[in-house]
Amino acid sequence: MAAPRAAAPDPDDEHVVDHEVRAVVVHSSPRYGRFLMIGVVLGVIAGVLLTITAALTDDPGGPLSSGPGGVLRVFALYAAACIAVGLVVMGVLAMALDRRSLTRARAARAEHATTLVLDLDAPVNDDIPQWVRDAEDPRGPAR
Repeated sequence: MAAPRAAAPDPDDEHVVDHEVRAVVVHSSPRYGRFLMIGVVLGVIAGVLLTITAALTDDPGGPLSSGPGGVLRVFALYAAACIAVGLVVMGVLAMALDRRSLTRARAARAEHATTLVLDLDAPVNDDIPQWVRDAEDPRGPAR
């Protein structure tokens, strides 16, 4: 059986204890995580393409001719370098777009009110919770 719903608090029980108005600047900012993830994906793709290109132009006896282990080592080296470059390029691009979005920034007001609600259904008290009393009792919880 579902628990009964609590009634909506009465507006007369709300007391605003602090009201603050601040001037803020609103602008759209790029999502840095998405830009960096795109840099990682593009780096892996570039690593795969460079590995395939190196396999087609490799001389006999080179690192790619030593089997799957050699191919994986070459791919890991290319992918690490390309991912690092992709992260740097996309990070700089995101910062440049963020800087550019500041030109279209606009001023606004932000209001914040701290409200206390008088909740008589579950009043707050200074009693020690039952689970703390049970943990302190060496005999364990009362049954």
